[in-house]
Amino acid sequence: MPGKKGTFKFVYIPADVSEPLEQLTQDYTDQNEVECLINRIKAHFKSRKPGKSAEQAARQREQLLVLLPPEQRDKIDESMLSSAADLGMVENIALLSNSRDNGFIGVNMYCDDEASFVDAALNPRASEIAYCCGKQMQVQGDVFLARVFDNEDEFQRLDFTLREVSSGAPWVKDAFQQNEQKKRADSAGVVLQRMQQDRQQKAPPAQVQELTPAEAEKESGNAAYKKGEYKKAIEHYTKAIELKSTLASAFNNRAMAHLKLGQVSEAQADCNSVLLLQPGNVKALLRRASAREVLHLERQALEDYQAILRLEPKNKEAKQKCELLQSSLGPDEGA
Repeated sequence: MPGKKGTFKFVYIPADVSEPLEQLTQDYTDQNEVECLINRIKAHFKSRKPGKSAEQAARQREQLLVLLPPEQRDKIDESMLSSAADLGMVENIALLSNSRDNGFIGVNMYCDDEASFVDAALNPRASEIAYCCGKQMQVQGDVFLARVFDNEDEFQRLDFTLREVSSGAPWVKDAFQQNEQKKRADSAGVVLQRMQQDRQQKAPPAQVQELTPAEAEKESGNAAYKKGEYKKAIEHYTKAIELKSTLASAFNNRAMAHLKLGQVSEAQADCNSVLLLQPGNVKALLRRASAREVLHLERQALEDYQAILRLEPKNKEAKQKCELLQSSLGPDEGA
């Protein structure tokens, strides 16, 4: 199966209010989908950034030292600190976190990590957007807004357009509600944490639970998968299944690795095994539906997406796929 290629849209918000907001596009492949945007943003910050003064550089090095454990601060020499200060990192602020409630789709604000050290100008438009999303913060320097789908197993860049930069946009309302809920949960968490600390002082020490051989093989498969070593991942998942034939997560993860290699029949078979063990497993239904689309089993794929919506009515991927398949199948076949 040929490698995936595509283009996504994102938005640039300059700190200078005399400059207009811009909608930009970025090409990607399956090899650079995660880092392509970050690399482009780094290049932008580097091209716009003036040289740091001695005072600014010293302030940044002091801040870097604060982040280190006390016992390591005396071991770091000046050259290492200077190298760390020159990395040009991009700060990623999740305005809308990619949670299950919103179909694992999030909107992120990308800022210059060094903006405060170089005394970058306040970005009033970005600060206002953050405020509308429930985050009271002063944003400095140029920023970028982009949308992602990320459920920890899969990652995909999605379009974010200029017309969505509005206080009345649906994603802004979702972000505000999500961040307000998090604030209330954090406040309640402080009280709970104190209660738990009191209980832990009286409770016996917790026992560390070791992984079974099957679980250890599955974790090795996960590590290989994250490196893009899909064949090696399949080998580990297979060993895990041989050791424990009811380990649904190993079947599920092996199905995803098969999909990455274009082995759609094998992926469908693994998803079938998961669903025999766990009939309501949404990840297995999504992966089987994807495999069935490639196998031209559109009607069966539609049934899987419809089953997902019964379990998760807000699942955006399933909604979109249902609409597309119903349109292509027609009213009779899609019913």
